Amino acid sequence: MLKFFKYIIAALAVTITVGCSVAESKTTTTVSGVIDFGDPNTKQFVTRLKSIASNKNKGQVVNITQFGDSHTAADFFTGEFRTLMQEKYGNAGIGWVTPVSIKGQNHTAVNWKFKNWDVLSSRTLTNQDFPMGGFIAKPTKDQATIQIIPSTLNNKDWQVKLTFKTLKNSTDSIKLYDVNNKLISFNYNPKTNIWQTSSVTSKLPLVITSKNDVELGGIWLTRNHQSGVVVSAIATNGAKQNIWQKWSPSWFKELASSQSDLVILEYGTNESFDETLDFNEYRKNLVSNIRQIRKSLPKAAILLISPPDTMANEKQAPKSFAQIKNIQKQVAKSEKTLFWDWQAAMGGKYSIKSWRQKGLARPDLVHQTLQGYKESARIFYADLNEFVKKNK
Repeated sequence: MLKFFKYIIAALAVTITVGCSVAESKTTTTVSGVIDFGDPNTKQFVTRLKSIASNKNKGQVVNITQFGDSHTAADFFTGEFRTLMQEKYGNAGIGWVTPVSIKGQNHTAVNWKFKNWDVLSSRTLTNQDFPMGGFIAKPTKDQATIQIIPSTLNNKDWQVKLTFKTLKNSTDSIKLYDVNNKLISFNYNPKTNIWQTSSVTSKLPLVITSKNDVELGGIWLTRNHQSGVVVSAIATNGAKQNIWQKWSPSWFKELASSQSDLVILEYGTNESFDETLDFNEYRKNLVSNIRQIRKSLPKAAILLISPPDTMANEKQAPKSFAQIKNIQKQVAKSEKTLFWDWQAAMGGKYSIKSWRQKGLARPDLVHQTLQGYKESARIFYADLNEFVKKNK
């Protein structure tokens, strides 16, 4: 098994693992890799990455935005992927983060200290005007505060973009203070009950103070005039792909402003446990979301990630797992996107059991451990860079 890990880290596309079937244990050979079903923006994405790697275009940033469920919300997979990509291509920042910390979720690159805020989630609510990401931080009283603290501090400038909504016609509902407690000039138009995004340049940590007539959405943190890669993780525990339908239709404007070069969709695990799922509706919704991304980001490549290997119990996979994965692959073909088979990358069907034996998967046979998600990220990183290397 040690050779297996060295094999992956060496960035080879073929993985050989021990897979456990229902009847018996047997050795399974699987091939993982990023498959291109004709994405029209693959060449541009590859070219931009190669340009950064060769330092031909200083100041250039490649933005990668991953949407997903709990596998993404933990930021263990995306956190390791972010680290590896930034080691190779340069660190251009943290990317999108929730306005405050969310219970049960995590971000490896940032911490929050906050006071007098409630969190509304599109996972449990349907009657709110949610921005991209599906979270709203709402002050419980005047003088609500948030301090955003990067895990690694430096003395460089950051560009901070806030998505917010003012509930009254006021221009002083939000105030920002830098690391020296100096008030930062933050100008915005008081567009009542409309989500908007404004940006400032400041060193971090940053303090946001707000009256109770404001709602906060996501916050973007990028290094000012720094070339490299940004990997954003936008996810919710327990989410299905249709969570997007709970967000305000205007959220695609925020996606467009992200200038993402690659959008990754990592959903499907929760759908695979849904025995009442309408497969035709699921397919229709997935196609619609991909087309909305194309409309918002006409120059971005799109990559679908299948669910990782998952089991409902010790003997079988979730009832809808195979069908969900098949639909995702069929849609990737019909909509001409990229595709990465996470299950195959782990070793194939029932490989989650051998991952659990090695301490890489949790007892629920659904989620991975910290080291497991990091290992998955290393495989994905290796496969993506192999794909970039082979494309001209």
